[in-house]
Amino acid sequence: MNRKNAFGTLLALGLLTTLTAHAEVVFAQANLLLNKNQLSAVNYRGKGLSLPVGTKVQVLERDDDEVRCRVVDSGAEFRFVSHKSLGKTALALFPGFFSAKDPAARIAALTPEEQKQVKAGTLAKGMSRDAVLLTVGPPPPHRTLSLESTKWTYWSSKFSTFEVVFDADGKVVSHGGEPEPTPAAEPAPAPAPKFFHATANFHFQDDTVSWVNYLKGPILPFNTKVEVLDKGSSKVKFKVVETGKEFVFENDSRSGADTWALFQSSFAAEDQAGKLAELSPEDRKKVSASEVVIGMSRAAVRMAWGPPPPHETASFNSTIWTYWKSSLAKVRVTFDQDDKVKSID
Repeated sequence: MNRKNAFGTLLALGLLTTLTAHAEVVFAQANLLLNKNQLSAVNYRGKGLSLPVGTKVQVLERDDDEVRCRVVDSGAEFRFVSHKSLGKTALALFPGFFSAKDPAARIAALTPEEQKQVKAGTLAKGMSRDAVLLTVGPPPPHRTLSLESTKWTYWSSKFSTFEVVFDADGKVVSHGGEPEPTPAAEPAPAPAPKFFHATANFHFQDDTVSWVNYLKGPILPFNTKVEVLDKGSSKVKFKVVETGKEFVFENDSRSGADTWALFQSSFAAEDQAGKLAELSPEDRKKVSASEVVIGMSRAAVRMAWGPPPPHETASFNSTIWTYWKSSLAKVRVTFDQDDKVKSID
């Protein structure tokens, strides 16, 4: 090999080493399954090549259609892709599967039995929600709108599903093909709740609260008690208990979510005063003022501005939450490793 070719080879190798050294490295947040060098955001659980929780992965290229990755220890490459049924891009859903934060601390916080189950990739009764997430990953968002739901639906394949059911304490009571436990006999079933409490400050226009919660206009304050009057496919009619004033909660096709499920993520049956009391005095002031500032906790942002619209924020664990000031103007809230607001733009 002549000097010119040798120099060129060394230069190319040096450039490759530099690029590799600076490549973004993330960690698998669950035991994931690859099929034909592809990981679907549907998170099929039937079969595939295992990518264990905590696996280091280099991000090679990102766009809306796919995220190309390489497993650090093996060099194997794969594509992370979405599906049209999910209503979200691969780029939007990627943070629910991979993060710059090593999940080791989350695993260490589990019980010894849960840690064994996560390592084995098996579900079991009594597991917590976080243990399930670390074991099998997030359920597809078009059927499980919120991770606070008592029932998570997964796909074993394109044609079969299974459910993981949680009790009131957030522990697994059934999973897979098991029948749900039969509740103890009671004199009469409890009536469906009619009264709910605002889980955040919600803006409204012309007596309508949009699922997007545009950050403008008058506000229904945090913990406002409301009574549901009527439920429809795209609207929920309710009134404020204290004043009797009526409003409409409105959904549309962009959300890709069920209207009643969206309403319940915004208005909860439980009084929210206790959650507000858990915040720092400064965060409580900002929630009352419907303000978000640098240093606020993730929980405080959720109360001040509400849940970020699900069509662009795949998970509440995402480092970036996207809100809308109007139909044309967005605002992004970025969190640091301690779940505090790092930037607002």
